[in-house]
Amino acid sequence: MRKSLLTLAAALAALICSQALAWGDLGHEVTALIAYRHLSPTARAALDALLASDTDTLTAGDFASRATWADKYRNAHRETAAWHFVDIEIDRPDLKDACFGFPTLQGGQSASQGPAQDCVVNKIDEFAAELKNPSTPAAERLLALKFLIHFMGDLHQPLHAADHHDRGGNCIGLSPPQGAQNNLHAYWDVNVVNALGHSAAQIAEQLDARLSAADITAWTRGTPQSWAMDTFEVGRHDAYALPSMPTCQSGGSVALPPAYKAQAEKDAATQLLKAAVRLAAVLNNALG
Repeated sequence: MRKSLLTLAAALAALICSQALAWGDLGHEVTALIAYRHLSPTARAALDALLASDTDTLTAGDFASRATWADKYRNAHRETAAWHFVDIEIDRPDLKDACFGFPTLQGGQSASQGPAQDCVVNKIDEFAAELKNPSTPAAERLLALKFLIHFMGDLHQPLHAADHHDRGGNCIGLSPPQGAQNNLHAYWDVNVVNALGHSAAQIAEQLDARLSAADITAWTRGTPQSWAMDTFEVGRHDAYALPSMPTCQSGGSVALPPAYKAQAEKDAATQLLKAAVRLAAVLNNALG
C-alpha cells in the first residue's frame, strides 16, 4: 500500500511539473542565444552587468542558462506556476478570461509578489516595466530579467497559448509514445525542438541564418497580447490538427501522422525565432 501511494505521489508530481515546461531547457536556451545576437551594444552591456551581479545558484549564470531559471524556481514556488501560460480555449477564445481579467499589482506590490492567478501575457508586461525602471530595487530587477527571458519563450509555445479543456495537451496521450514523451504537451516541449539539431548553439546558428530584416520588422510589431494571439492561432490550426480531440474529462490518446510531425517541427523553428526576435526587442527597449 505504501509503495502504491509513493508511486501515485511521484506520478502526480511529474504531471504537475510537466504542465508548464514550454520548450524544455533546449528551446529556452536557443531563444536566448539568438536573442543575444540581436541586442544593441548598450542593451548587451547592461544585460551582461546584471547577469554578473547575480549570485543565485539555481542555474548557471550565463544568459542561456538563466533563460531556464523560471522553471527551476517554479518547482519550489508553485504560486508562479500559472504565470507560464495563457490557456485560451479554442472553442471560445477569450484572452481576458484566460488572463484572469488581467489583475493589477496592488499598493506598490512588486511583480514577483503578484497574485498567483495571472498569465504569461500580463507578467511579461509587468516584468518588462520593472526591468526598464531604474528605480526598481536591484534584487527585483534581477528577478524581472530572469522571469522575462523565460516567459518570452513560454509565450511562443503553441500549447502554452491554445487549450481544448486538456491542460494544453497534457491530457492527450500519444499512441505510441514519442520516445520518453507520452502526452501532446511534452511532445511540443521537447521532441519538436530536439528534431531541429543536436545542441542549443547549433540550432541557434542555423535558425538565425534564416532571419531576414523583413522578418525582424514584422515580428517586432505588436504587444504581448497580440503575440499571444499569434501563438494561439498556431496552436489552434496546427497543434490541435489531430485525428480526435480528447479532453481531460474524456481522456484518450492520438497517433501523430508524419505530416503532423513535419508541420510541428516547422512551427517550432518559426516560433523559436519569433520568441528570440521579440525578446531582443523587449530587452533593447528596457535596457538600451
